[in-house]
Amino acid sequence: MNEFIDTYSDDLLYLIDFRDSHLTHPGKRTSEQLMYGSLCRIFCAFMIGSIEAMIENWKDRDSNGILDSYFLKGSNESRINSLKNSFIENNIAVEESILNEYLAIKYVRNSIIHSGWNESQKEFIQEMGFPLDTRELNEIHLEKMYKVNIEMMKYIASVGMPSFNNLNLNSKLPTVKSYFTKKEFIGFLWHNMEQMEYLWKDDERNEITAETKFNWNLFKSLVIQDNIELSELNTNFEILKKLVDNKNYSKIPIGYLNISSISDFESLDINFQNELSKMLDVNKEETKRIIIAINQGKKSYDIIINNSIPRLLKKVNNNEESKLALKLFEFGRLYYKYAERR
Repeated sequence: MNEFIDTYSDDLLYLIDFRDSHLTHPGKRTSEQLMYGSLCRIFCAFMIGSIEAMIENWKDRDSNGILDSYFLKGSNESRINSLKNSFIENNIAVEESILNEYLAIKYVRNSIIHSGWNESQKEFIQEMGFPLDTRELNEIHLEKMYKVNIEMMKYIASVGMPSFNNLNLNSKLPTVKSYFTKKEFIGFLWHNMEQMEYLWKDDERNEITAETKFNWNLFKSLVIQDNIELSELNTNFEILKKLVDNKNYSKIPIGYLNISSISDFESLDINFQNELSKMLDVNKEETKRIIIAINQGKKSYDIIINNSIPRLLKKVNNNEESKLALKLFEFGRLYYKYAERR
């Protein structure tokens, strides 16, 4: 891929990621008006560069010379109109409004880059729904820029791959909540502990020890205690370990059984109980305990995703909690081995 197409694409993706992380950052009180104005100004500059780089580099795939019209001498308006007509003449379906909005965004971009407005372009910019004061750019304008960028890339790609024109691409700006959900907050706690383990320094021992204790206790109360039967952990661990050690795997991939939906084995239809035991390749008397062990192993696999936290807890001399976290990590790996028949 061309260097500049690649880097422009990265830049635009990171701008959208920045928006998401900035809006949900627990330590930020964001002025959305200022943030969206800034994002729009940066996005439109890089978006125009991205589209023009793509047009330049797609010419090699353009056997019909469709894109040549963009490079003819003349005003931006005449070049965009020529490009639009060229698309239509070559059976590439385009929305006229998209190309008009692209032209308006290019005018806005030029005004930002050159720090001044072209008087002859102002009326058209307003007609396309953009303000004449770049401080007034907002989320609605970013939505429009995002859609125009996606659609323009589709039109250009259709020059070399006609079937691409028929795709219905998702051109809506990704939605984002301006707050953390419980799941996201739990992920934040985990990432925070990972960073503390990675950045561990002896001269920060006291601070990291206190932060680790707070993060781990909160993580444990929000996730582990609600999902893992700690009093049965050793028993369930040994049940699953025995299955793996003996390679006594389910006869069909464990994901197909969806046994996490089975909360009470004894309440199941007797025939289904028998079939489930056969699929798990165990005695019926063992099935209930094995289902519990497998489900607990899967939860451990989802909760303790690597062994960085056991290492961190050991570094801060919280040995009992380190042993617990390590046991849960190993339990999750047993589930993985069982599910993958390793």
